[in-house]
Amino acid sequence: MPSSWDICVLSMSEALYDARTLNVARSFAQEGWRTCLLSWGTPEAATFLQRLGIEGILRPRPALRRVWKQWLLFSLWVLRNRHSLQARVYWAADIYTLPFAAHLARRRQAIVFYDSRELFFALASLRKRPLAQRFLQWAESRYIHAACRCIVSGWLDADALQRRYRLRQPPLVLLNVPPYRVPLRGDRLRRTLHLPTESIVLLYQGAVLEGRGLERAIRLLCQLPEAVLCILGDGVYRPQLEQMAQRFNVAHRLHWLGWRPYSELLEWTASADIGLCLIEPISHSYELALPNKVFEYCMAGIPTIATALPALRTLFERYRIGVLVPPDFSPDELGRAVRTLRIPEVWQQYHKRCREAATRLCWEVQHSKLAELLATPSC
Repeated sequence: MPSSWDICVLSMSEALYDARTLNVARSFAQEGWRTCLLSWGTPEAATFLQRLGIEGILRPRPALRRVWKQWLLFSLWVLRNRHSLQARVYWAADIYTLPFAAHLARRRQAIVFYDSRELFFALASLRKRPLAQRFLQWAESRYIHAACRCIVSGWLDADALQRRYRLRQPPLVLLNVPPYRVPLRGDRLRRTLHLPTESIVLLYQGAVLEGRGLERAIRLLCQLPEAVLCILGDGVYRPQLEQMAQRFNVAHRLHWLGWRPYSELLEWTASADIGLCLIEPISHSYELALPNKVFEYCMAGIPTIATALPALRTLFERYRIGVLVPPDFSPDELGRAVRTLRIPEVWQQYHKRCREAATRLCWEVQHSKLAELLATPSC
């Protein structure tokens, strides 16, 4: 391990599954910066990172459901490693690591960048837990001005963060897009799940949480007996969805595939027919969301059905990569969208537009922003 790094990335996510942090760290390494990533992960993850030129400082994620308990263990871990985490730049990949990055930078007289990948002051997952939400609001307001620059994943998030904190510089918009690839149209989902060829394979990927429109997607299965819903991900809302699927007698058409390493995710995605991004505006963060799953569906060449929230509507009107439904959509409206995209000629048109849009909605376009950011930090 070097005595000093050019950049140290701190993340409370799993190294192999956190697409944004992987892309950021990979970009740093490609620019020749000595890069380390302190995160949850396995020895296999450390080997994978090493192949990318990234030193992984990893430990397995603790088997604790409460995030605050994980955060306490993470705090102790950072404290134990603080002497070896010497860097010119610290990158806080989320609000949970921002305080650590700020303190390490102050000790080393280094620079901090803060990746506010969500509006952490208005999280949907904490809308029924006001104390936890207020703590995150306090932490962000306390430490955000220690950052040389804030980074966000959407245009509207940049405006919201700037208005709330009156930052010295407007946040840099770094879209949460995948590296450019042209995956072959495959049948991995059908083969793995032994699905009939004529099935309509609907895909949701990401965290399984309230406000993702999955209840109405399950109701849709009642209307479309040839449809199946595949979920690449997991989360605390899964038991409620499983009970609902049992109640509606469609559990055999709801398939849980769990988290998949980011390096193989696109192959799974490219074997679906339609991607779902049915975000509900149950929080300000969700209302302005521009989720990475939309860009991953696009890169895989499959059209998306998404809710017509402000940022998503702007994206879809510009690139025409899928069909929008109202934020308060009904299962009938969702069914009409699926039937429209099921028409072969229509699907092929969207597939072609996805392929065209992917050349612009890819990480290579974002990479230059990072290179410029670190080359000329105006702090």
